[in-house]
Amino acid sequence: MNSLVGKTLQTGKYTLDATLGEGGFGVTFKATHHALGQTVVIKTLKPQTHTRQDFDQLQQRFQAEAKRLALCVHPNIVRVNDFFVEEGIPYLVMDYIAGHTLDRLVHSQPSCPEPKAIHYVRQIGAALTVVHNNGLLHRDVKPGNIMLRQGT
Repeated sequence: MNSLVGKTLQTGKYTLDATLGEGGFGVTFKATHHALGQTVVIKTLKPQTHTRQDFDQLQQRFQAEAKRLALCVHPNIVRVNDFFVEEGIPYLVMDYIAGHTLDRLVHSQPSCPEPKAIHYVRQIGAALTVVHNNGLLHRDVKPGNIMLRQGT
């Protein structure tokens, strides 16, 4: 269990409920926005990065990426809702996508019909175009990182 699970942020506005995933520098949590009664995702820098000599640079990059991601408005890109720094640590709040990953879908069936595969590839391509046009590079595009909304 991540040591941040259970932590409250923004004077009780958010609670980190569970770890969703970790990358090289960041960690993502399923969280609760108490005022709205909504499930959200909160991404932050891993605690191990807080003592690095280049932490200030990591924090600046994290915030710059959050600003660019907030400009990426597209139905297939998760929406940024909030950004804040608390106790010197940056946090990015995004919509929670209920559903499952493309990886899970692919591995739950013997094959994916070609029209369905083309449908997903087109949506992914359109989203990546918006991301790239806003100066971002998604460095980890893979079926396990692509969420399918319920009903798709």
